[in-house]
Amino acid sequence: MDVDSAYLLIARAIDAGRAAHGYLVCGDLRGQCDVLADRVLRRLFPGQLAQIDAKCHPDVAFLEPEGRSRTIHVKSMRERIVEPMSATAFSGGWKAGVVVGADRMEEEAANAFLKTLEEPPPKTLFLLLSDQPDAILPTIVSRAQRVDLPLSDGVLAGEAYDAVAEIFECRGVAGVFEKAQAGKRLAEILGEAKDEAGGEDAALVRKAFYRTVMKFVRGWMADGSLPAHQAFRNVAAVEDAFRQSERYLPDEPVLCFMADRLSWPPKGG
Repeated sequence: MDVDSAYLLIARAIDAGRAAHGYLVCGDLRGQCDVLADRVLRRLFPGQLAQIDAKCHPDVAFLEPEGRSRTIHVKSMRERIVEPMSATAFSGGWKAGVVVGADRMEEEAANAFLKTLEEPPPKTLFLLLSDQPDAILPTIVSRAQRVDLPLSDGVLAGEAYDAVAEIFECRGVAGVFEKAQAGKRLAEILGEAKDEAGGEDAALVRKAFYRTVMKFVRGWMADGSLPAHQAFRNVAAVEDAFRQSERYLPDEPVLCFMADRLSWPPKGG
């Protein structure tokens, strides 16, 4: 099902007063899942779009994985989803909870959320976004209406990796990973890959880009170019940068910060 069809399905249910309390939206988290969630929130709060855009609407709660483990903990679930959703709506209408990476809920967090999903307050709607729905507690899945979005309308996963690898090759890997201005060059490569993919494929390309960078970094570890402690720090730096990129931060400062943290092998690796 494409984004337009999924949106019409949910919008019609809202208008008819028979919307599900929970929708499990499966696909690219920072691609089409994000697009659909934004459109549904705009439908629920049509006169408050500026707050929706700024992600500061008092009746919309967001939760996503935290920390190095990228896990949703029970404390965060209760404070950011369960308790806000049980309160009276500020606008007197809908309340919405968006859980990004719902498959990353730890068991206690999943059980805490399940109780709310089983007995939700009136006019409450939950959007559970996931790219690994099979990892979600089955009782949650059974109580949500599942919406499967295609991973990509244009560049498929394998093609995204091929496109990123080709750009690296054309640029010259050794030159890209020279210490001076490395972050800027990496940002240019990511921007070029996104331009080739276009629109809703950006999340898929971003993932392919960071995994390609990780391949080079792990290569320095495997071939002994760097001591183990430096190689492991490099892996952590790339993982941190990818997490930051998922928080809608601009690419260049994230990649410049990552490049500054990297330890570099002799002659650029």
